[in-house]
Amino acid sequence: MTTTSLIVFIRRRPGMTPAEFSTYWRDTHGPLLSACTDFSRHIIRYEQFHASDEADLGAMFGVSGDYDGVAVITFADPQAMTAAFAEPAYLSDVRPDEPNFVDLDNCLSFIANPHRVIG
Repeated sequence: MTTTSLIVFIRRRPGMTPAEFSTYWRDTHGPLLSACTDFSRHIIRYEQFHASDEADLGAMFGVSGDYDGVAVITFADPQAMTAAFAEPAYLSDVRPDEPNFVDLDNCLSFIANPHRVIG
């Protein structure tokens, strides 16, 4: 099965600490998104990757520190992704929450089709 994923590199809202960003994203926005069944019924998986404060590991791999997290939302196909983001409940309940913790003008996103190498 070929799936489609939206991958978003997220920067936190200016004035918000990394800890505040992580807490809000995990404990407020994540549950808000998953409770939006009109949206979540279209997805296969939603994962949040919060930036680690493991400075030694980051230096070892050349981590830039430009982003505070990565969201990966996987859909069965591009049509499911289009339908999810067009849902009225997403547009009225979830989308308005994003500026509360995300610097929307400075995020990076792309759509990808995964190719499994291991696992």
